Amino acid sequence: MQDVAEVAGVTARTVSNVVNDYPFVKKETRARVWDAIEQLGYTMNVSARGLKQGNTRLIALAIPDLTMPYFADLSDAVIAQAQAQGMSVIIEPTASSRQREQEALHRVKSQFAEGIIYCPLEIYQEELDQLSIGAPVVVLSEPIGQPKYDHVMIKNREAARAATEYLIRGGSRRIAAIGLGAGQHRGPAAQRLLGYRDALRINGINLDRHLEITTSAWHRSDGLQAVERLCKSHIPFDGIFAFTDQIAAGVLYALQVKGFKVPDDVAVIGFDNNDESQYLVPALTTVDPGIDEIAKCAVDNLIKRMSADKRQSPRVVTSVDFKLIKRQSTRS
Repeated sequence: MQDVAEVAGVTARTVSNVVNDYPFVKKETRARVWDAIEQLGYTMNVSARGLKQGNTRLIALAIPDLTMPYFADLSDAVIAQAQAQGMSVIIEPTASSRQREQEALHRVKSQFAEGIIYCPLEIYQEELDQLSIGAPVVVLSEPIGQPKYDHVMIKNREAARAATEYLIRGGSRRIAAIGLGAGQHRGPAAQRLLGYRDALRINGINLDRHLEITTSAWHRSDGLQAVERLCKSHIPFDGIFAFTDQIAAGVLYALQVKGFKVPDDVAVIGFDNNDESQYLVPALTTVDPGIDEIAKCAVDNLIKRMSADKRQSPRVVTSVDFKLIKRQSTRS
């Protein structure tokens, strides 16, 4: 900027006034400054200006795993929503690690982000509510009681019940639920298990805990290993509710390898409606949790909370509707 000022014969402040389009600069002066800018190839440091003004137009998104299609799709949706409002997004993968989830919160200010959209798996609300983060936060999870921060939530329990009831209407009675982590009592997986149990109870089907198969993660290999465990234990099953489409993809592969016909012998339903699900063989019936709406609500709520006059307003909990996407892996 000083170089431009010297070439144009003005002060650096005048150059600043011109590039910020202040109206009181003389037309002749403005022309000289722009000629000097073009001559020198000067570009304004937007980040530095944002830091000086306390307005970087950056938000952070902390998610567990970018290799999982759900979180990749969520990231794309958040970026699109943020860009539509003139914001940029810093992605912070936490690898489903408690330590990295904590670090993501502590790094918000050092990354010059004005706020964070936070999707935790290992840090629960009670601990989160005790933290002083120093920046607006929108949490992507089910809240308990009166949360300290805004939440946007998937209807995990209701969606899981609808998915399981759809299998029941198709004739399945021995339905396996695959995807709860060992020792996991809260979070999305726990809510989906509760929804599965709700559906069995409502439809008069006895709960068999042997059909609740735990997994170490939510990947294809976990679905494959779950089917192998079911087959080795000789537990009869005619339906599978997989807690993610990734698990369901592994389930479909394992069933085909072992000679099961889908959906004639075993009906399968997933959760997420990622792009791959429609290209599996057979195409996967799944729950669409409303990723675009989740992203829109999260970005809108965060930007509102970033306004000084909204910082202390009542916390907002937004619940996003789901859809059942019916394809060839189920009977009805």
